[in-house]
Amino acid sequence: MFLDFLDSREGRVITKVARESTTYNAYYNYWRNSLFERVMRLFIWENTGDVDPKEIEQRLILQGHCGITTINNERALTAMFGHFFGPTKYQDEWKFYNVRCPIYSGTRTIGEDIIVINNNALRNPTYELIHHYATLLAHCEVTLCNALVNVRDSGGVPIASTEKQKKSIEDYQGKVFNGQYGVVSDIGMLGINYAGSDRRTNQDIMNIMEIREKLIKSFYSDIGVRSAFEKRNNTVMAEVEADTSLLLLNLSDMIKQREIAVVKINSLFNTTWSVRITDEIDYNAENRRIQFDTNTEVHVKGDEDLDV
Repeated sequence: MFLDFLDSREGRVITKVARESTTYNAYYNYWRNSLFERVMRLFIWENTGDVDPKEIEQRLILQGHCGITTINNERALTAMFGHFFGPTKYQDEWKFYNVRCPIYSGTRTIGEDIIVINNNALRNPTYELIHHYATLLAHCEVTLCNALVNVRDSGGVPIASTEKQKKSIEDYQGKVFNGQYGVVSDIGMLGINYAGSDRRTNQDIMNIMEIREKLIKSFYSDIGVRSAFEKRNNTVMAEVEADTSLLLLNLSDMIKQREIAVVKINSLFNTTWSVRITDEIDYNAENRRIQFDTNTEVHVKGDEDLDV
């Protein structure tokens, strides 16, 4: 059965590293990967043939731009990391692009044998934003975990003078962390002192949870996505419209740059690529079918709802 997983070798390994998995580094890795994946799902690419859409978005998120070209005049297109170079009239407008991948590197002329997709108008990568919020969320998670554990034992900080005492304290704290009974056994008979410090946090657990939710909402807002924490029935029409406009300002820039690149790719390489915002966050489509008033939201029938 599924619940027997904890009795397996993998389950025992997870149990063994339980304490280590609640450190800042572990939480940072979790949130970095989680936020990265969420950004990867913002746009839907279609008819890209041999080019996996995740390879495009990955490069846009990490680097801020991505080259679409062929290798050695092959028919198949490839998404490439790269950098701009050469003389230019303006600081951010270039003619040449050096491409690289694990099996190839070379030089391309933009518009002639390569099209460069920009993540946004300034070619800023999204990864710095992901790193910023992963850092904040990791600290928040550690604080939450410590708050939950430290309320079990607020007797101060134990100070050991021998390695045996240290081991005894670690065993005791490990039991407290896992919700078990435990005692500090002074093996060396030298006494274990407790510093007069209360380990309980001054922050309420529910406040920490609220901060966590607001950080996630703030991340979504920064990339242009309305979060699931918002309740429309508590929001007046003017507030909804203002919020949607701010979100579209971020999201529309990213989709516009991708759409511009798609037109150029189709023209240069005779393809039928297309890109759009994922349906779950397409506010334009959503607002066409939702009418707001000050207290409620009312479904407005569209053509698809009319009887034929």
